[in-house]
Amino acid sequence: FFAIAMAAPASCRCHRRSGIYRSKRRMARFRIFLASTFISCSYLLLVSVSLAEAAGVVSSSTATTARGGLNREHHHDSASSQRDDEPVPIPISNKHDNIASESPPKKKDDSDESPNQPRLKSKRRRRRTEVAPLNVYLLVKDQFDRRRSSIEELVFQTLHAFSTTSSLDDISNNSIANKKTSPSRMYTYTAFFESLRTIAVDGILGNSYNWFTNPFNNNNAGDNSYVDDESNMAFYMSQDDPSNVNAVKYAIVNICAFLASAMAEAIQFDACEEFNGMVSGTFGSAGSRVGNVAGKGLLSELGGVNGRYFPMSNSCGQFGQLYQQEECSSAANDDDDEDMSCPFDPNMEVTAELHPKYNYDPSKDTDGTRHRPPPPFTCVPKDFPEDYSGYWDGYDLEFVRRVAYPSVLGEISVEGCCWWGRGALMTRGTCGLGRVNHYLGKKAYDDGRPSRYPNVDFCKTPSVICGDTNLQYSGVAYPELKFVVALFDWVDRIQSYSNVNSEWEYLPQLKQFVDGGMEEDSQFIDDVSSILTRGCDGYFCSEQTIHFMEERRKNFEALIYDVFNLRGRPDALPRPIKQPKYDFEHAMRWLHSKRSKIEGNVFVSENNALDGIPFFSQAFKFEPFLSALRTASDYGFGNQRDFFISDENKGLRGFNAGLVNLALFLANAMAESIINDSCDEVHWEKNDGKYAIANSCGQNGREYSGEICPRWESFMTCNVDIEAEMQADVPGTAIPPFLIDMQPLPPFQCRAGTNPVGYWDEATDTLHENEAFNNTNGRTDVEGCCFWGRGALLTRGTCNYGKLNFFIGAQAAAQGRPSMYPDIDFCTNPGAICNDDSMETRYVVGMFEWIDRVQRYYDSNLDWSYLDELYRFVDNGMDGDVFIDSVSSIIVRGCHLSLNHPCSMSTSHLSVDTDRLIYGLERRMNFKNIIKLVFDMPIVAPTDDRAPGNDNGSETSQIQTTRRPTFRPTFRPTFKPTPYPFMNVRDPTMSPLVSPDTSLSKPGVPPEPTSSPVEWSDITVYSDGKIHVINNGATSFRDESIAVTRNTTLELDQGGFIEAPLNTDWPAIRISISSRFIGRGGYVNGSYASTSFLEGDYENGGEAIHVNNGQSSPETASYAEFYDGIHVIGGDAPAGVGGEWRGQCCAKHHIKQSSFFFH
Repeated sequence: FFAIAMAAPASCRCHRRSGIYRSKRRMARFRIFLASTFISCSYLLLVSVSLAEAAGVVSSSTATTARGGLNREHHHDSASSQRDDEPVPIPISNKHDNIASESPPKKKDDSDESPNQPRLKSKRRRRRTEVAPLNVYLLVKDQFDRRRSSIEELVFQTLHAFSTTSSLDDISNNSIANKKTSPSRMYTYTAFFESLRTIAVDGILGNSYNWFTNPFNNNNAGDNSYVDDESNMAFYMSQDDPSNVNAVKYAIVNICAFLASAMAEAIQFDACEEFNGMVSGTFGSAGSRVGNVAGKGLLSELGGVNGRYFPMSNSCGQFGQLYQQEECSSAANDDDDEDMSCPFDPNMEVTAELHPKYNYDPSKDTDGTRHRPPPPFTCVPKDFPEDYSGYWDGYDLEFVRRVAYPSVLGEISVEGCCWWGRGALMTRGTCGLGRVNHYLGKKAYDDGRPSRYPNVDFCKTPSVICGDTNLQYSGVAYPELKFVVALFDWVDRIQSYSNVNSEWEYLPQLKQFVDGGMEEDSQFIDDVSSILTRGCDGYFCSEQTIHFMEERRKNFEALIYDVFNLRGRPDALPRPIKQPKYDFEHAMRWLHSKRSKIEGNVFVSENNALDGIPFFSQAFKFEPFLSALRTASDYGFGNQRDFFISDENKGLRGFNAGLVNLALFLANAMAESIINDSCDEVHWEKNDGKYAIANSCGQNGREYSGEICPRWESFMTCNVDIEAEMQADVPGTAIPPFLIDMQPLPPFQCRAGTNPVGYWDEATDTLHENEAFNNTNGRTDVEGCCFWGRGALLTRGTCNYGKLNFFIGAQAAAQGRPSMYPDIDFCTNPGAICNDDSMETRYVVGMFEWIDRVQRYYDSNLDWSYLDELYRFVDNGMDGDVFIDSVSSIIVRGCHLSLNHPCSMSTSHLSVDTDRLIYGLERRMNFKNIIKLVFDMPIVAPTDDRAPGNDNGSETSQIQTTRRPTFRPTFRPTFKPTPYPFMNVRDPTMSPLVSPDTSLSKPGVPPEPTSSPVEWSDITVYSDGKIHVINNGATSFRDESIAVTRNTTLELDQGGFIEAPLNTDWPAIRISISSRFIGRGGYVNGSYASTSFLEGDYENGGEAIHVNNGQSSPETASYAEFYDGIHVIGGDAPAGVGGEWRGQCCAKHHIKQSSFFFH
């Protein structure tokens, strides 16, 4: 333009009255103006090139040419031309305030914050970001365009979860853990940058309508008259300081941080709407044993109970957030006091799209080899009071409706629960969607403010974000909203974030990260992830988990380091993986990463409600557990009474030992209290189907009010108040609507008087009051019987309550010692343990008892120390049951010895008089499940080979597999006079008998199940549609139940055996859903019930074989064949009725020959 103008002739055509000479003078002045403008622009270009060269983003030869060969003060020794992977500077002067000129932001350190502080609303001052000039956006986009192929291969990719588009031969690709991907069809490179351009260049008020200046109608379009309005906000592209040497890098890092979260939240699933069971921690880790279509555990990695049961009420909230009760504290965040949150509407009806939208076709999921995804979220009003939302059974592929099945948050209905996540960042909640409506939607238009979407009410039609057509309000679809809403969310909550308490502000922190060389430090991106998911900066600002934290971090680092190569120096190499500091904070981060598995497998209850289906515990939850763990471990109770979670001085060995200690605590808590979903002890001991009301005085032969501390601690024992009156709380899930067609057992109680208090008749569900009925210790009254079990370990007895009061209760405060609960007298008010609405006290009390009775345990006669044995157990590979049972015995009896030996009198702890290790097997099984399936132990040190599935900078998990026995099996012990018949078992050393058309499982390790989650470590699932043969000791199973399902065949031949675990209600073999069992030899042994281990529902043992179909349909019937030589032995129970061989509805069981043996 300048060149043509300078060469233009002096004369021109003009108005006749102006005169030709006047026209020439004007043209001369214009030529002078053009010349001065050209010189000014050239100077600005030279300055920009110089600044860029100083930043190291333009090659020396390019700078020399541009500056006419002027002497350069800065230069590079290499690179004669500009590389494609080097950002260029933004050649535009700064017309805005320079934020970089402000005082440098404070470097945030976790040690500066109070890690146990409750989640507080950040005191924020909003930072408005003005729009970016178009050339700024285009220059930044050019950096992405140069790397488009790499970005598309990394960012815009979706996993093959639940895919039905792959062939059966390629089914292993359909796995989260294997990280097999294909291009996303919902989120594309082009769509993202189209949305980014409008939010960066025009801001949120670009292309808007206004009721007064530009009313909305079908004949006009929005305008940009409000782009420069002071209320406008835009995506940050360094428009505040475009001449800064790092301006382009600021913009790139901001975009990469956004994409890193979008990848984790939505793009990797190719989902625009949140789906049921979205995980809250890291998933797909190497070594995961839980199985799915590829043997790595998709359903089990989602947020379901045992990886199987998914509450439909999860639409009300996941990740610890209840979406429909979120309110916007606009007074702290904005210039007005208006509440922007969407109003709660119980009459809304919305259904999400089935996930995945593109890769899953229900009509193709008929071969039984793949999991089906949970049904999509929905919100509907109740048709009647008992219209509950139910759950999805991922194992039986069944939607169980109108059942009060609680979510983690306790929701049992989906009425008004329409606020699940939507868009690229899964914008969720009445606050998140309300803010979208306030700034972009109908609310803004109705208030007389400019609005991009004046006819879209995001509160009434939130699914419009995902492209749904809504005829009532718009009549059109808005495909760009998936990114536009997410970009607005980023601008509104991330870019504007400024916490005056922690002195953390996003834009200065972004610049500090870039200016500091972008070292491989995850602090910046972790803080951003925390703000986006929890609303506060700092990892320990909240006990709530940062979901997908590892994924966000790895995505961000892959973009800025691998794609853009934005390290501090061009030749900088990746730093070696830093070995973790195995301290308490590391343990807390590690537990957060396991949240989904812990919630779905540890904090799970199973009582008489819901027909025995396990559900998320409502009395024991994850966040109060972490808070209590910090109290008991990081702060402790004084006098070296700290809960052991890790020993930093012993490194990884100390960390593994700490996790084993925690697993043992949780295993016992599961058996004591969590299983019943009750903080108070409940009736479990009965006689002839009758429960003594006097059980509150003691169960298992104990007398709680008479348990006095050892003589050197006797002064701590609580005094018994015979006038006290208390009553336990009935568990919330032990009453309607959870408990149906039966009455709950009466709660424990104590009151004055020695009159008999009666019993509860289980057969008739009736209370017989004032009748003499003894508990196991002979009591018929409840006078002074107020010291029943409470808390996670059901802390019982006057001694244990007295110690609580002495160390952390009112007695400690009265004597001038530090006290955690100075206002609680645990001797006179033990019920305070369960009356804490935060649930933290019940965990703290359990952890205190664990420290006092387990961690400090030492038998001087036998020189047996718990901590020494703990390390010995870890060093020996965590194998064997002796140590586990010894710990359970300490909790139940007060000493580590088995039932065959009296407790040593030399122990420094209270021992109780009982001859039964109640729930001993459950405790053992719980522990094994936790360390193998939940904690994925043992933990090994991180390595430099950053293999897929390994966390960058965090430990890798491996599973310790127990080798199957190769010896001849032994029978369960029996007290019946008639022993089991003698079995001619084939020598396990003989060669296996395998048919040519069958596949033999790998010796020593059974094949991974391939389309059903393994719920427990004692259940193996075959569901791959293949034939599996068991014919020798290496392929046989002991202490294991086998589930065969989905068109799979199991053959049992001579030399093979399947023996169910002790005390389980599962059969040894369960055949279902079009599967087949062929018994040609060997034997099957049902479960044996030992009253020394278990009380309650399973005392009658388990069946040997179930042949059923699971769906009551002849088309899915199962099939069983029994030939000569097979021996089927039902379960045994000396105190009840043994198990049986059983066939259920529609199943087919054919007897081929008549000389086989059944017992």
